[in-house]
Amino acid sequence: MRVRAGKYVLMMLLMGFGSARIAAADCGYADALKLHWARTRKMLTQIVAAMPEDKWDFRPVKEVRSFREMVLHLVEDGYSHIGYVKGMSREQSAKLTEKYKNLKTKDELLKALNESYDYGDKVLGEITDQNAMDMVSGMRSERMTRVEAALVAFEDQMDHYGNFVVYLRLNGVVPPDTMNAEAERKANQQKGKGMDMEHEH
Repeated sequence: MRVRAGKYVLMMLLMGFGSARIAAADCGYADALKLHWARTRKMLTQIVAAMPEDKWDFRPVKEVRSFREMVLHLVEDGYSHIGYVKGMSREQSAKLTEKYKNLKTKDELLKALNESYDYGDKVLGEITDQNAMDMVSGMRSERMTRVEAALVAFEDQMDHYGNFVVYLRLNGVVPPDTMNAEAERKANQQKGKGMDMEHEH
């Protein structure tokens, strides 16, 4: 099921991102994936930054991670899942995140999060037509292609995004993506009213 879903998502990525300027001689895996990675980066960094720092130790119930711990987990997971795309084991990727273990402040963790996206951008940029279907070991040693591993990385990112939405909402904070969509909707409504008034005159 995951393989079929992964192939469908990849097809939609390649068909939908005209701005990626995919060349006729190259089906453009790297361009399409990097473009989507940039969108994912924007969504996640904005929602993490939106939480006031005095709420970073908030946890809905004592059994789950605090918001601060969730951010560190996102950084570590980012390296791990992108590491699978590169053909690395979870243990190898964990060595890259050792330097983040003791980070505490909002600024420090946001910097670490952006570094994880820089790393992902670099690895996704190395995917070519020649190596896209190379087999790698993903999470729980599941065998998959490099492209499928990349799609699983996106799935994991959006799982975390959903968690962050809940954490923000429980603290009365509107997620930036929702706020931006609402502002755009109101702007379009005002624009429509202005056009109606012009027609009336």
